[in-house]
Amino acid sequence: MRNRQIYRAVNSVRNKQIGATLSKQLRQKYHRRSIRIVNGDTVKIIRGEYKGIDGKVTKISLEKNSVAVEGVQREKLKGGKIDLYIHSSNTVITSLNTEDNWRVKKLEHKPKPTSKLKPEAKPASKLKPEAKPASKLKPEAKPASKLKNNLKANKKKENKK
Repeated sequence: MRNRQIYRAVNSVRNKQIGATLSKQLRQKYHRRSIRIVNGDTVKIIRGEYKGIDGKVTKISLEKNSVAVEGVQREKLKGGKIDLYIHSSNTVITSLNTEDNWRVKKLEHKPKPTSKLKPEAKPASKLKPEAKPASKLKPEAKPASKLKNNLKANKKKENKK
């Protein structure tokens, strides 16, 4: 069943499957175990015939869930060389392509800048002395018509799902 799901996966899902583990230095730096492989990343092959070879990723194949590494090629019978694809799970990323700023921010877990700044809390000495005690405040109740509208909106959302 699992193999069938992988084989029939949509491109958006396959895109996330092309990942590899990070080297120990990158794990300590970014506090992540794995990440998606991108063109320009340097990887080390840890399994198979080409074990131990380092190189940059030149091509990525979504169909094969594999990557072509610089320097891993096979000669054709008629002459010329073709790239060999290595499955992404058989590689370890040793250095990252950091040209994409979005990818770097995701790795470093930097929060997005917010346009709304929170007002600073006022010191206790500047509070109004005429504040009403909590016991005299009346809780505001929503009118019945608004409650009915909220219930109808919630039912519509559930039906759409």
